[in-house]
Amino acid sequence: MYKTHKPHSLFCLITILFFLISSCKPFKEAECTGITGFKVNKIDLSGIDADIQLGIKNPNTIGFSVYPSTFDVIYNGVNLGTAHSSKRVHIAANTEKAYTFNLKSSFKNASMVDVMKIVNGGGKGMLQINGNMKAGKFYLKKKFPVNVKERVSL
Repeated sequence: MYKTHKPHSLFCLITILFFLISSCKPFKEAECTGITGFKVNKIDLSGIDADIQLGIKNPNTIGFSVYPSTFDVIYNGVNLGTAHSSKRVHIAANTEKAYTFNLKSSFKNASMVDVMKIVNGGGKGMLQINGNMKAGKFYLKKKFPVNVKERVSL
């Protein structure tokens, strides 16, 4: 005798209803409001490991996650290469606050003179981060542009 699996069909129905209801609300883009903090964990001739705090404003009634993303990093006109955020960060609903992202980049595209200026220089400099932040919830993902330029201390 054939037996139906009602819990499975109920789960499918709930999932479909969730996506239909959530797709009715307009989804507003999250906004990167600027760099609120920058801390160098390690810097040497091979690369940089730093934590950057980005202000993110989420005007939506649902939270989402920022997935590992890549960014171009420029410090005082020196291209530090591509930095990679290393882990997922959850962004709360209806908030504007700073979130910490770990960025790792190698100096393989920078000249040795530029690297030495950064390693020995310290002080305040202009940090520019460009790229796309991958964000989403469940299987729905979207890219948000990040283009921030602010003076930070190394």
